[in-house]
Amino acid sequence: MQRLILAFLTAALVVAGLSLLPAQGAETSSAPTIRVEADGMVMAIPDQATLTLEVETQAATAVAAAQANARQAEGLLKALKPALGPQDEVRTLGYRLMPVYSPKDKSSPPQVKAYRAVNRLEVKIMNVSRLGALIDLALKSGASRINGPFFRHSRLAELQQQAAVDALKRARGLANALAQAAGLKIKGIKELSSGMRLIIPRTQGINYLKAAAKAETPTPIQVGEEEIKAHVRAVFLVSP
Repeated sequence: MQRLILAFLTAALVVAGLSLLPAQGAETSSAPTIRVEADGMVMAIPDQATLTLEVETQAATAVAAAQANARQAEGLLKALKPALGPQDEVRTLGYRLMPVYSPKDKSSPPQVKAYRAVNRLEVKIMNVSRLGALIDLALKSGASRINGPFFRHSRLAELQQQAAVDALKRARGLANALAQAAGLKIKGIKELSSGMRLIIPRTQGINYLKAAAKAETPTPIQVGEEEIKAHVRAVFLVSP
C-alpha cells in the first residue's frame, strides 16, 4: 500500500501547477507558512537516438533531378533497412524539388540553370552503440548530409519523477532548517508546484557531409550522461 501511495505522489509531482491542500479543515490562509524553492537532478545515459538523413541531387530538368533522387534514396533505404534493429524506424520527413537560379544579373531576369531534389529521412535507433556504424553506412550508400545524433531516453518520465522527488526532498530539508532556526515545526504542505528541464549535451547536432564517406576510420560516437532537472516551489505549513 505504501508503494502505491509513493508512486501516486511521485507521478503528481511532474504536473506543473499542482496544489496540495492540507487534510485538516482547521488550517486557514492566515496560518504561518514557509515558502521555499529547490532543484533536484538525476544523471542518465540516453539509450535511444535519432538521425536525419538527406539525399540531394541536381540535374538540368526537374524530371531528371527527381529520378536521380529517387534512385539514390531507394539505394540508401535498401542499404539501411537490413542494418536496422527490429524496433528501429525509418520514415520520410519531407521532400523538396526546387529550381536553381544562375547568379543575379541586373541587366536580365534570373535564369533557371538546374533543378535540385532533396529527400529527408528520419532514422530512430533504439541501440546507441550502433550509431557510428549506421552513419558510415548511410554516407557510403547515398546520404548527402546527416544531422545528429539527437539523443533520447526511453525512461524519461521515470527519470523526471526521480528528479522531482529529489527536488522535494531538498525543499523539505531547507524548510526544516528554516523552521528550526525560527523555533517552528513543519506541519504539512500547503502548496506544491514543479517544472522539468532536460540538459542536452553540447555534442548533439553534428552535421556529417558526404565527403566524410571517403574516410576509412569508423565514425566514433561517445554517448555521455545527461542531466534531467526538476524545480520545485513549495509552501510548508508551520506551527510553534
